[in-house]
Amino acid sequence: MTDVGVDPPTLRARFPALKRRGPDGQQVVHADAPGGTQVVDDVLVAMRDYLVCSNANQHGAFASSQETDALCARVREQAAAFTGGQADGIVFGPNMTTLTWHLSRALTARVAGGEIVCTRLDHDANVAPWLSLADRAGAAVRWVEVEPTAGALDLASLEQAVTPRTRLVAFPLASNAFGTVVDPAPFVAAARAVGAVVFADAVHAAPHLRLDQRSWGIDVLACSSYKFFGPHHALLSADPRLLAELTPDKVRVAPEQGPERWQTGTPAFEAIAGTGAALGYLAEVGMDAIHAHEAALSARFLAGLADLAHVRLHGPADPQARTPTFALTLDGHTPAAASAQLAQAGIWTWAGHYYALEPMRALGLLEGGGALRVGFVHYHGPDDVDRVLDALAGLR
Repeated sequence: MTDVGVDPPTLRARFPALKRRGPDGQQVVHADAPGGTQVVDDVLVAMRDYLVCSNANQHGAFASSQETDALCARVREQAAAFTGGQADGIVFGPNMTTLTWHLSRALTARVAGGEIVCTRLDHDANVAPWLSLADRAGAAVRWVEVEPTAGALDLASLEQAVTPRTRLVAFPLASNAFGTVVDPAPFVAAARAVGAVVFADAVHAAPHLRLDQRSWGIDVLACSSYKFFGPHHALLSADPRLLAELTPDKVRVAPEQGPERWQTGTPAFEAIAGTGAALGYLAEVGMDAIHAHEAALSARFLAGLADLAHVRLHGPADPQARTPTFALTLDGHTPAAASAQLAQAGIWTWAGHYYALEPMRALGLLEGGGALRVGFVHYHGPDDVDRVLDALAGLR
């Protein structure tokens, strides 16, 4: 499919929620995108059409059941193309956290008595399941630390963390707190050197970056479609050979092979339909075009921040080293108070730790209420960036 590129006014028309207006009468700037993006119109149509026309469980002899089978197969192919994985390794689930916890239980025997490597840059969905696994399996947890001034991972600590006893290396492809983009190559190389499983949290990366799981050498990658313009739903993209080696919790009548072996209970087929529509939309626009547009937004926002002496950025200052997600602290304002004042100006943001406990603790922000998070995606334009900068300038 030919990329149509990014023209924000044209694309905004495809997102009904973006028509909402704030207290000042202007259209809302949904700068809360890292917490969940708005939904493209194709998703709404796909979910409604499925529920109206094809709402049935799988593997029946009648038409709507067969349509559901075809839907699942089609979206698995789309998801594999999106993640750079394989269709027979795509597992559907309600959210990335649930899928990660499910996988962690199946890894118990594999990591027993060994070590797990986590990072201080991760959302807790890529930390808490592994801490529980370590307790269950009698494994030790070793950490890759954050370099606090840049909000990036300290690769020297990666070399120290991985040992011959390492059984799992978990890391993020991008930080939901600071926008930091993480190069997977050092993590994959370190894990491969000791035969460890490689797990990547792609939730924050998925709406911003082209994913290439197999080329990168990642065993398992997980992401959530409500972060890339779809419904509340998630994908786990795994090496099918690894899935076959492990034994998941499942009901006795569930398949003994294939990705459905990993799905507990009946999936939300309408959410699968919506996820497929979101993936189709991203393929239409093009991830390279999205990345280029967002890099320009980041550069504009960073340049504007340089003129705001009362605002401090936590994370990379290079627009090419980050997503357009920014953690800020403001002199004289708690993050929560700043977010509330921006909301009155029709600018919606998050404040707090956003479930990124380790990053906030590493940068000394947790006890002070975390940070104000401003996040853009490809449906934002320069006008959105400027409105946020103007509003921040007023919070002196």
